[in-house]
Amino acid sequence: MSPNVARFAQSRMDALLAMWLSMERNRFGLHMGASHGIGHVLGGVFDVPHGYTSCVMLPAVLRWNESVNADRQALVSEALGRPGEPAASVVASFIASLGMPRTLQAVGIGEELYGRVADAAMLDYTIYTNPRKINGTADIIEILGLASR
Repeated sequence: MSPNVARFAQSRMDALLAMWLSMERNRFGLHMGASHGIGHVLGGVFDVPHGYTSCVMLPAVLRWNESVNADRQALVSEALGRPGEPAASVVASFIASLGMPRTLQAVGIGEELYGRVADAAMLDYTIYTNPRKINGTADIIEILGLASR
């Protein structure tokens, strides 16, 4: 087998393994929360690629959830080599280092769409698995505001 074919085969295997591991959360009952719930709407309604939705929404949701799970978020900062810093900032910096979009504006979602996004997100079951309880569209709009910075 040529080195290029072997590299390609290994890359495909790595991608398959990553996909399989990402689906294991279903088997173990792990929750995805608001980042994915809002992301489902951004992708399904506004054609934002799923990888981009995670880059845009995760730091904002971390920031919004910090009041209820700062101890768990501290583990994220530590794992990324920046203990003591807010996880939202550490994750946002990591995303920036990859050259990925980090704001709603960067993926074509303006403030005029926040109401539509919030209404649709409230219909996604993952919203109700968020660590900090989401009580309605106003909470989603607050998170969207955090994702616009």
